[in-house]
Amino acid sequence: MSKENIVCLCNYITEEDIIEAVKNGASNLEDVKARTGARSGICKGGRCSYRIKHIIEDYR
Repeated sequence: MSKENIVCLCNYITEEDIIEAVKNGASNLEDVKARTGARSGICKGGRCSYRIKHIIEDYR
């Protein structure tokens, strides 16, 4: 797993994981969290929410 592809550093969730969740119906940050576990680590999305929002916009 390439470090550049990790979006959620706390839980090691990759960009590919986020894209797959969006393609399978995740349409907001809470949906992505429920499907992938991103934003549920120690920082509670403080580091990754911005990037996840952009991935959702790009792949929705």
